[in-house]
Amino acid sequence: MKDPMMRSPRPEMKWARLFLPLGLQPVQVVNALSAIATLYGAPRIVLETAGVAGEVQWRLAAPAPALRALQAQLPTYLPGVQLVSDQPARAPGLQHAAKLAIQGNAARAINLSRSEATSRAVLNVLAQTGTKEQLVQQVILGERLRPTAPVVPAKSPAGAAERRRLLAEKTAVHGFGCTVRIGVTAASTPRARQLIGSLLSALRGAESPKVAMRLKAERTSAMEALRSPWRWPLQLSVRELAGVIGWPIGDPPIAGLPAPHPRPMPAPKAVAKAGLVLGDSAAPGPPRVLALSVEDSLRHSLVVGPTGTGKSTLIGSMALQFMAAGHGVVVIDPKRSLVEDLLWRIPKQRRHDVVLLDATDSAPIGINPLVGKNPELAADALVHLIHELYADNWGPRTQDILHASLLSLARRGDASLLHVPLLLTNAGFRRSVTARLVRNDPMGLGSFWAWYESISDAERQSVIAPVMNKLRSVLLRPGLRAILGQVEPRFDMSDVFTKQRILLVSLSKGQLGPDGAKLLGSLVVNLLWQAAMHRTPGAETRPVMMLIDEVQDYLRIPGDLGDALATARGYGVAFTLATQHLGQLPPHLRSAALANARSKVMFQLSHEDAVVMARGSDLTPEDFTALGQFRAYASLLSHGSPTGWASLQTRPLPAPSGTPERIRERSRRRYGQPLSEVEASWADLAGQGAPRTEPLGRVRTEDNR
Repeated sequence: MKDPMMRSPRPEMKWARLFLPLGLQPVQVVNALSAIATLYGAPRIVLETAGVAGEVQWRLAAPAPALRALQAQLPTYLPGVQLVSDQPARAPGLQHAAKLAIQGNAARAINLSRSEATSRAVLNVLAQTGTKEQLVQQVILGERLRPTAPVVPAKSPAGAAERRRLLAEKTAVHGFGCTVRIGVTAASTPRARQLIGSLLSALRGAESPKVAMRLKAERTSAMEALRSPWRWPLQLSVRELAGVIGWPIGDPPIAGLPAPHPRPMPAPKAVAKAGLVLGDSAAPGPPRVLALSVEDSLRHSLVVGPTGTGKSTLIGSMALQFMAAGHGVVVIDPKRSLVEDLLWRIPKQRRHDVVLLDATDSAPIGINPLVGKNPELAADALVHLIHELYADNWGPRTQDILHASLLSLARRGDASLLHVPLLLTNAGFRRSVTARLVRNDPMGLGSFWAWYESISDAERQSVIAPVMNKLRSVLLRPGLRAILGQVEPRFDMSDVFTKQRILLVSLSKGQLGPDGAKLLGSLVVNLLWQAAMHRTPGAETRPVMMLIDEVQDYLRIPGDLGDALATARGYGVAFTLATQHLGQLPPHLRSAALANARSKVMFQLSHEDAVVMARGSDLTPEDFTALGQFRAYASLLSHGSPTGWASLQTRPLPAPSGTPERIRERSRRRYGQPLSEVEASWADLAGQGAPRTEPLGRVRTEDNR
């Protein structure tokens, strides 16, 4: 039974912006229209495709219950589609209008084989609208036409076979009694007629034998009011409508439509809207925050993006939010610029918690990896770190000498890394360190130092040369000497966890050298990890966020890295690992990061990385490579479960509000020591008159590496 005619839009029609994915196939559009045709209650539906100043837009109007039903159903047939309610309809003020008519029998079938060509032609015309122009095609879907078998006369005139085939295809599926209107706003009547005529020409691409399209006059008020006609002038099946409504059928590019990449991905409902805010949805629709809960942040994050994409801005924003929440924060910055930005923006109530580790400071804070509760573990960790840094130039003799030296100094308890050269070259200082060790540990360190003392000066100089060469990056840089030479640093790394300190580590490869920057950053991370493992796991453990940029240079935790990341959550440590591209990560770090950093934010990627990240998702590598500045795809955890990729627009850092020099001075005054004091302490410990039996210079050797 056909629905009764409706002259006025009752019930009230609600508008929604329709955001369609590009590259639709005709069958997808047919299925979506079939879903509309079979909606409960057969509500009246309005579909509009508009060209506004050269931009193509799609809109839909329906009664509120039908709109909600379509919001739920259409994504089944059009993956990625969005119907966003409460968006304004087209701009008012249509100046001219017309309606489509089919000459002869309105029930005749139009050409179904040209859906894609007709749709492209319609969109091309809409894209030709200029500034302050709009061209709107409105399709009102009214009474429903159920599938039927066509009635074909027993004797048909010659040449009617094609018409019979088209009629059979038309009536075999659902259809509508409908009207198609065209409205225009333009600077002049001739221009308005040109636009309307061009759109009619595009629609005529769907004409078939005995079917001719033409236009009739229409009132603009009828179009703007969505008024239904007394009698539906057209009867079109869902297959016929697929090419007429102007949806983007066929592979892009299509004139007037945005580039197909990057594909906008709406945020899944499960993504948190509060907590650690990463940014806002970059997909069409109402404003939507993308965030992580603190609990989910403890399952770690991986951020990938080359310089200039917005990676550092995101890291800074995450750090500032954790600071504002009163948590401990660590930022490892290889370029200094991020630390400088943060110093301008530290929350006022947290400025007294800032500890700045900067080798260029006149009185930097110090770290001493040899001071700890367990000398053996301290020495092992430091040997492991130096081995990681110089793995390509490492031999058993280097391992033996460095380990014995560090363990001896760690057991002494009042020495630093800078005392290793002194231990190896100054006989008087060496005897003060080793005499007790020889007595108390004759089978271990005692035997090593007995061997060391037994060899000639020339042999000794040869075997220590590889160790000395590796320490030279520290010895030759005053800033590093000032940090690593402090025997009793005034800052305890455990304060990050127990007192919620904010540790900002400023590393500059240009000033520290690549090896020096890697050594210092890696030492900081290792000492923090050792402090974290002394925490008692439990629900009351306050979270600490460690944000490490260029993570491949600084994350060298002893043992299995994957296990360390997996257990870090129990210690309340949230790692945010950042790198420019995945190829920079060594294989063990890459596999650990991809497996254990459960939330991922990908800025513009190289093709190789894009292939990896697109695997198993609805995105393509081209989507990742086409991202613009401050745009990313984010796959975030929600209650421990991944939610899938969403388009992310990161937020800029807040406006500067502090005075960096005051923060620097406070940190310097509380924790810093000038180089002069450090070297004076070193000289006192060494004994100024102790003779030096071997030089500190480089001795080239290949056999004893």
